[in-house]
Amino acid sequence: MKTLRIILIVLLVIVALLGFGLQTFLAKGLTTELNQSVFPAVQSMYGLNMSIENASVNLLKGQAELQGFTVRNLKGYEEPMLLTFDQCRLELEMMSLLKRDPIVIKLVEATGATLTVERNKKKQYNVKELADALKPVESAGEPSKAEPVPATKQAKLIPVHIRRIAIDATVLYVDTKRDRKLPLNLRLTGSDLFTIPAEGQPNSLLVLRGSLANDENSFVTDLNAIVEPLVDPANPSFNATGNILDINADFLKELLDKNDMESGPFSIKPSITCNQGRLEGSHIDLSLTALEIYGAEIGDTTLTIPIGGTIQNRNYDITGALQTLFSAQSVNILKTIGLKELGLQPGGGTLMQGLTNNVSEIGESPALQQLIQQVIPGESSSATTTNRSLTQTLSNALFEQLEKNVKEAEAKDTEPLQGLINSLFGD
Repeated sequence: MKTLRIILIVLLVIVALLGFGLQTFLAKGLTTELNQSVFPAVQSMYGLNMSIENASVNLLKGQAELQGFTVRNLKGYEEPMLLTFDQCRLELEMMSLLKRDPIVIKLVEATGATLTVERNKKKQYNVKELADALKPVESAGEPSKAEPVPATKQAKLIPVHIRRIAIDATVLYVDTKRDRKLPLNLRLTGSDLFTIPAEGQPNSLLVLRGSLANDENSFVTDLNAIVEPLVDPANPSFNATGNILDINADFLKELLDKNDMESGPFSIKPSITCNQGRLEGSHIDLSLTALEIYGAEIGDTTLTIPIGGTIQNRNYDITGALQTLFSAQSVNILKTIGLKELGLQPGGGTLMQGLTNNVSEIGESPALQQLIQQVIPGESSSATTTNRSLTQTLSNALFEQLEKNVKEAEAKDTEPLQGLINSLFGD
């Protein structure tokens, strides 16, 4: 009996020493292991240069802490760092590690974080290249021909529940070509994020708020997302809405210049529906102020840009959105261009008068004049024009031009031809 007691005491001492040794390693030796073994392996596999000043784990309290974490920027970019943060803290429910149904992470908190989004002189973005860098580097040998693992043999996913996320960060936008830097102060908070769906789960919510670091009235950001369980992080499902207000139009300079447009500050209102990574039905409303198109003063207007494709390969129908905008504003643009080209001053006559006085074909054609008066609002000046249907006016103009330019239409008996044209346009 005494011998058994001695054996138990020795075993308890050994377990205590092992626990103490493990805790000492987790508290003091983890940093060295990460910097000398783990991070070099990550760099070899993904091309990312990472380092950390201190990493520690307290098993008794269920806490892990990282300090001074950095990810260096990718090659071809001028900013030294892509991501840094001063401190990141993780709190776990230790018993959930044993039950694993689910593993409960009580808190993920990061402070002093800076994410650098850089656009280099080749118009490439480091965050886009980062997404590509996260794909493992292929070896120079033959591509892997390993057969897919049957579903029955795949590892069972362990459910994870993150109760709360709180990240204070600065997103630094750098445009190397234009020599511009724009720091945005942002705070991301979230609650109840899951990796496996289960009955009775609350909605997962992410909220992003912030503004320009040196002007709290610009880039005012308020975005909200309801997220379904992240079974596949590469293909999430969520709904996101919100606003980003008062953005300097320099961000749209290339798009605006390409389409002969000018604008004051603009705002973004996203309406994103993502279903397992697909974005069909999503769009962004671009609210432009003091808009000008081809010199035409349009004023405040909204450009709706449809979004399609997937999270990894998004496409924006900017061309279609611009076509819709130009169509809606065509009258204003036409009037402005007409007045400008004809050398008319505001108040010096209507577009109809300018066209009639300066374009001989229109000046000599009452039918064309009537057609222009009907299709341009505000140009109609007679009851006869107003009461005549557009199809009748159009057929009259076409018949008139045929009479002037086609010999067969010069015959005396033109009533059958006139009737045919009228019938084509529904009269």
